Amino acid sequence: TALDPRIIKEIFLSFGPLAPVAYITFYTVRSLVLFPSGMLTMIGGLTFGPLWGTVYSVIGGGLNALVSFLIARLAGREAVESYISGSFADLDERIERNGFLTVLMIRLVPNAPYDVQNYGLGLTAVSFRDYTLATFIGIIPGAFAFVYLGHSISDLSSITNILIAVMIIMVLFLVQKRMRWQPRDD
Repeated sequence: TALDPRIIKEIFLSFGPLAPVAYITFYTVRSLVLFPSGMLTMIGGLTFGPLWGTVYSVIGGGLNALVSFLIARLAGREAVESYISGSFADLDERIERNGFLTVLMIRLVPNAPYDVQNYGLGLTAVSFRDYTLATFIGIIPGAFAFVYLGHSISDLSSITNILIAVMIIMVLFLVQKRMRWQPRDD
């Protein structure tokens, strides 16, 4: 099928030394073509290994997040501002004041699909700077987990690596369930 990870790996590798550039470029526009981020991140591990797969996935995922954020900010923030009031306006102000930490916690403890986070945060008052820094830092653990899983799948004889990858992903989800953070009111 068209979404066979091995075929997609070969497509990226067909770019030779420019394979990382092709991967990062595709990752940057991924949400515009509705390609699943988790699958693409695992393909990064399958194609480039754990270290470079993580580096390229963080770069591509971060750039994708910035594109989505800017689309939402430019296309919808002004309209959202005119409609929010009361508790939503208070929440928007708290997100603006605590932007870096808010975005970092959302990234470290994912509670909504990645694309929903990107577009949704673009509609808030969080600064571009806070959003960018927190995004690039916060996506590292999840990117590594999915890249490692993708890399582990390349050698199905090593069940230990697959189990480690699955355990890393499970720990990330368990941390999500345990952590509760609210922006400060000060």
